[in-house]
Amino acid sequence: MKKNFTLAVLLVLASTIQAQNIRVNLNDGTNVVYNKDSVSSIEFNPAAYSGKMYYATTDMTFAEFFEGELHTPAEALIADGVDVFTSATSGKASRFSSCVISKEGNQILGVKAVSVSMTEDVYNKLTDEQKARFTFVEDSVFASSKQLLSNGSFSAYTAAPVVMECSSVNLSSGTSANWGNYVISLGIDRTAIPSADLQGAVITTTSGQKFALTPLNNLWLNTSELAFSVNYFTEPHGNHPAFTHTAGLQGKTISNITYYLKGKDNVSIPCNVYVKQQTAASVSLDGAAVAGVNPIVNLLMKDIPSDANYTLASVKKGSGRSAKLLDTDKYTYSDGVLNILDTAAVGDNYNVIFNSDKYVSIGSGIKFGSDILPTELQNKLTGTYVELFSEEGILASKWDSLWIAECSKYVGEENADSSANMLKYSMLGTLTGEEAAAKFGDGSNGFAPDIQFSCHFLHSVSKFVFDGCTIKGLDSDGKEVFAHKYVKVGYDSVLDFHIYKSTDDNEDEFKFFALRSDNPFDTYHIEFRYGSKEEGILDYFSGKYAYWMAAGVLENDDNQCEKSIRLFVKENLEPRVE
Repeated sequence: MKKNFTLAVLLVLASTIQAQNIRVNLNDGTNVVYNKDSVSSIEFNPAAYSGKMYYATTDMTFAEFFEGELHTPAEALIADGVDVFTSATSGKASRFSSCVISKEGNQILGVKAVSVSMTEDVYNKLTDEQKARFTFVEDSVFASSKQLLSNGSFSAYTAAPVVMECSSVNLSSGTSANWGNYVISLGIDRTAIPSADLQGAVITTTSGQKFALTPLNNLWLNTSELAFSVNYFTEPHGNHPAFTHTAGLQGKTISNITYYLKGKDNVSIPCNVYVKQQTAASVSLDGAAVAGVNPIVNLLMKDIPSDANYTLASVKKGSGRSAKLLDTDKYTYSDGVLNILDTAAVGDNYNVIFNSDKYVSIGSGIKFGSDILPTELQNKLTGTYVELFSEEGILASKWDSLWIAECSKYVGEENADSSANMLKYSMLGTLTGEEAAAKFGDGSNGFAPDIQFSCHFLHSVSKFVFDGCTIKGLDSDGKEVFAHKYVKVGYDSVLDFHIYKSTDDNEDEFKFFALRSDNPFDTYHIEFRYGSKEEGILDYFSGKYAYWMAAGVLENDDNQCEKSIRLFVKENLEPRVE
């Protein structure tokens, strides 16, 4: 796609352009050092010069053109991708009539007929071959020009740009940006800066850094928008825009955007736009979006930076440009659960965007269907579970020595046995609900010293079987007590409870399940509650579910039992760091 000029043909733009390499030492006594870290400080000061001036136009590579604007050697700019850009179509490139276009019509090779001035001394030192690249004019008719310097490079434009105020400068990022990692929309008429005159643009940050922007790679026929990337990106046409030259913009604040125009005053647009940082954070559908009235959609956010503070910014219905922004009274959102307050039909598409002040936006598409699918947590829970605190679990006699060894790590050998007994006792309560709250307290006046939680399975269930969306209970004889499919209807981020509701019309003690995030992969056991009502299911010390938290471990899995003991002892006996 992108093809670099070689240094040997740096100025050869196309077969129709007879440009010659003038990057020679014109030896006027000036020592010029060029490398990536040390660039020329030579500039032309018109006020200090009273001799004859020569004026001309010439075609330039983008590296030549931006060398003076950015004070960066052309070779370094080429290495950073300020070079030829290939379009997916041939028509669009040719519409940038101030640029040099390839014979095929699909490549922008450089900038056409750039206004140039030079002192008499510099002019006289040019050979006839070097002069051949220029089209000389008698007098200056340029709004601004680039000075040919004695070292063979071109300066920045000599005249200050005209300031153009715009009503707004908005930056889109992440999933909100289609044409690069970032898209900037300017509050100006799309014809205020004619694309036919556009040569390029430069972004300046509050720290003084400058970054080049080129047509099609960053600049569009609609000049009220521009885009840039800081890492590999594929835009809708399949192109991969160069990004190395703009990679340093991430985390910077843009203070100015300057547009360079052929034969006209250049335009400067003041702004104050922070370029948010890229992130691996993502949001996706958790389970399925099931069509219906006021449907609930579960969203799963992953790899979120601790300082991101993402909030839901928008919900749209539909796809592409025809998508309609929903008013905020048409949905609710909390802790990963989106409730659309409308009827969603099978095939309806929605889109959600989350914004952060520091990081780029993240988003996800939502397509409604008719079938339920398990959430990530439901998939992780797949298996058959027995009570964690039982002879089938971690209270079997074969684990006694492990209990003592683990407790000894934190309380010493002399206290290990009593500590192990205390930990086991605290999870083997026989009272739950109001009866337990009456004995141990509801927290309003403290708690009894001999407080116990019940971690048993209730309502005649000896084993739980989790299989995708289905939860099934078995009694001690292996007979089925219940079996229902469940969908997630809520999440409490403070207590870490995922609320699931049966899709059947059952009005029993298995209508709702409140599942903690614990699972065999991460914590080697599971913790949950279940009952006929959602009300009070999260209350630890009062109501119907007080002092009860069912805990399970995979059946016949010694590895999970061992790891559960180690984790349980550590969480309860390891000294806490304030």
